[in-house]
Amino acid sequence: MSKVRNNFAWEIVLIACNLRLAIIILTPLIDKIGETFKLSTVQLGILTTIPLLCFGFISILISLLIKKIGTRRTIIIGLFLLMLANFFRIYTESLIFVGTLFVGVAITILNVTLPALVVDYAEEKSAFLNGLYIATSNLISALAGGVIVPLSNLVGWENAIQVFSLPALIAGVGAILLPKKEIELDNKVEILEKEKVWQRHAIWLLAIFMGLQSLVFYTLVAWLPSVLVNHGISPVTAGWMFAAFQMIGFPFSYVVPKLASRLKSARLTMLLLLLGYILGVGMLIVIKDNLWLLLLACLINGITTGTSFALSLHLITVFSSSREEVGQVSGFIQSIGYLLASSGPVIFGILKDTFNNWNTTLLCLLLVAVFTAIIGLVMIGIGRQHFLQLNK
Repeated sequence: MSKVRNNFAWEIVLIACNLRLAIIILTPLIDKIGETFKLSTVQLGILTTIPLLCFGFISILISLLIKKIGTRRTIIIGLFLLMLANFFRIYTESLIFVGTLFVGVAITILNVTLPALVVDYAEEKSAFLNGLYIATSNLISALAGGVIVPLSNLVGWENAIQVFSLPALIAGVGAILLPKKEIELDNKVEILEKEKVWQRHAIWLLAIFMGLQSLVFYTLVAWLPSVLVNHGISPVTAGWMFAAFQMIGFPFSYVVPKLASRLKSARLTMLLLLLGYILGVGMLIVIKDNLWLLLLACLINGITTGTSFALSLHLITVFSSSREEVGQVSGFIQSIGYLLASSGPVIFGILKDTFNNWNTTLLCLLLVAVFTAIIGLVMIGIGRQHFLQLNK
């Protein structure tokens, strides 16, 4: 039994390697892609936005596929679709858009289905496995973002992108080898038939929390290097500081789901998130021309955003009333959340142009971040019965 669980943990790691990979590798190569296919800046912007829009519009539909064919088969479809879409999208201008669209669909399938797969195969280890796959995804994404440009210089950007189809193939074979799982219906199914997931206040608050914390993260991803350069940091140094922002969150994303499985710990985590947002974004507002303090601000923001993302995904399983419901909750929350998040970089870009300075823009971001933590505290209060049931 333990051997099966160990093998399943490795499969979770393999799947997690693919959760951001095919999206992350595109951004550093965007200029080369634009030159090859003669794409305008607008077209390149659309290309990078497609996956995020897929997360928003398609997530809520994936639960229907899970219900029809099961979590294991849904994961297999997602992995092989990702492999094929990523491999073939490099050949023509049309394929780069169509392929990226299907990459977005495939990763949406994986994002929604993976929490349900964890509950199906190892519900008692869900906190550990949730932390494991979130941390793995963050680490692999950061490493891929660092190696894709040197690799493209060696073998060409087209071959470099195709190389990253291999993790999806390996994970797909591993998913096929997973034993078929017969899931017994939870004794709470009768309750679920009367009360849909979107009728519960805690689920709506979790969706809003998911969206707002993602909005803060993607806004920082889009504009943090520009903010640092504006504060007197060289572009090269700003790039390394941005890499530190992305890397620092991964160990915390592993630990947080394990710590936040109890009500008191979840409340404390949310209070620490509030402090982290105030310090991290606040320091970007008040600190100028001080490399080490700005680096500290980047690290605090990386820890805070990594922690908030891990917590939001872990709460999907905590707030689900049965294993059959995890896919529905995951799809609903990620759909609402990513639609909200996709507006962040655009809105704050407009605010920067309107105010013509970063301080006022960052102050608006800080207000959103503080509101995010407040929503989280209210959400945990309303959903406290789920924590109490989890720890009976």
